[in-house]
Amino acid sequence: MSAAGRRDNRSAKRRKTAPRAFGAPTEDDLPTPQAQANAPSAVAWSTRSLPPDHVPSLVTICIRVFAENLKDLGKDRHIWEHIRHCLKLVPDHLVPRVFATLRATCPTILSHPFIQAFFLRGPAITLGSDLPGVRNATIAAIGESASVRALLKLELSGFEKYQDSLFASVVSKAVSLQVLILRGCTKVGPKTVAAAAKYCPQLTVINLKYTAVPPAALAPLLLNCKKLEVLKIAGIPNWTDAAFAKLLVALGPSDELQFPSLRSLNARQTHLSDASLNPVLAACPGLKRLDVSFTLVRHPASLLSTNTSLEKLCLTSTKISSNELIAVVSKSPKLKTLNIGALGGGQGSSAAISNSSAMTMTDQTLRSLTDALEQCSELEHVNLVGNTKLGMTGQRDSAISYFIRRVGRRCKVLNLAGISFLRSSDLEGLQSEIVEQGEPKLRDLVLNQTTVDDQVAPYISSCPLLERLELAGTKVTSE
Repeated sequence: MSAAGRRDNRSAKRRKTAPRAFGAPTEDDLPTPQAQANAPSAVAWSTRSLPPDHVPSLVTICIRVFAENLKDLGKDRHIWEHIRHCLKLVPDHLVPRVFATLRATCPTILSHPFIQAFFLRGPAITLGSDLPGVRNATIAAIGESASVRALLKLELSGFEKYQDSLFASVVSKAVSLQVLILRGCTKVGPKTVAAAAKYCPQLTVINLKYTAVPPAALAPLLLNCKKLEVLKIAGIPNWTDAAFAKLLVALGPSDELQFPSLRSLNARQTHLSDASLNPVLAACPGLKRLDVSFTLVRHPASLLSTNTSLEKLCLTSTKISSNELIAVVSKSPKLKTLNIGALGGGQGSSAAISNSSAMTMTDQTLRSLTDALEQCSELEHVNLVGNTKLGMTGQRDSAISYFIRRVGRRCKVLNLAGISFLRSSDLEGLQSEIVEQGEPKLRDLVLNQTTVDDQVAPYISSCPLLERLELAGTKVTSE
């Protein structure tokens, strides 16, 4: 093959996409401190589509082909009439799958009349503000549909203009709801939550992130929905200890408070402290997933003193002391995910994040934490992003190297972005010949905004299962 042919072949294999800068936009990371454009090397971003590891079902293939050709099918009036007839015959349980594929393939042609006529039925309905055809009437039509009383899951995300009463009217009709997601519907408030508490006793999951629900409005929901397992209240404005105190009063005496079914609580990006969360967590003996990142929480050991079943703990940008962090991890042998980015940063302040003196995660802390994490045999995901004090001592056998060798190599996801003193040699523990523990299990490795260079290549190459690698802002060259 000619040189030009090889170049063309390489170009065909690689599709460049916009980079996901350090930290943003995932919920587990921090705001980006530096764009890729400022990176000191020629690191290129690219994605390569992996071949499927299984043969798709015939139903899946048919749905994909239909979605890819919908626009052309609509050009012929006679064919379109046949399509409309066929869509009405699609079984209810397949409707959400068909709509999800259409949403991903051709969202701009999903008009309000089209959605209302064919897709507001089935066990689950998912609408988002990213769909240009969805409007006020589309959401209202959910409550007017013949199958709304049998609806099990309702997801309405990102609708910032629509009033609380609109969502309340729909929820009040969906009496069989088990999952209610209203993430980013910024005007959802007391009316919607009151409707859910009164008419949806089977709720197991409710997501109110980035809404306007006041704490006190949750009292009837927590008391009436006995099966509630997942509660997400992150990013709600004005959630302070003073406002939360009204909820605690409405719930009754703390010694009688019990939420035995609650398994997951997300209260990140609120102004709540131990005083607010302590009574609630004490009433959740079966809690498995807790996210209090970017809050005022300081003492998780006291909050989780009776809980040994924790599987996910997120404490990013909180002022947790080293001793308390290690105490919590030591009592959580079933831990699978630990997010402890920028400890000491507090409330996600960019000024604090860039201030190394504010960080509390030191090399000594990481060594002790590593010893505690070794007992967590199911650990899969560790996020240390933005802990800028790590590696400052410059020792050959650094704390990061110690962590990689004994814990990091057996994780599936490892985020070390923003650790400015991270060196290539710190990843030496990924080599099987260095550590006799078999091949590393890493599938996702993030090293953005670190000082690793080309010498890291053999260590990364020791990870045969690796699927995603991020090197933005490092000294790794194109070669």
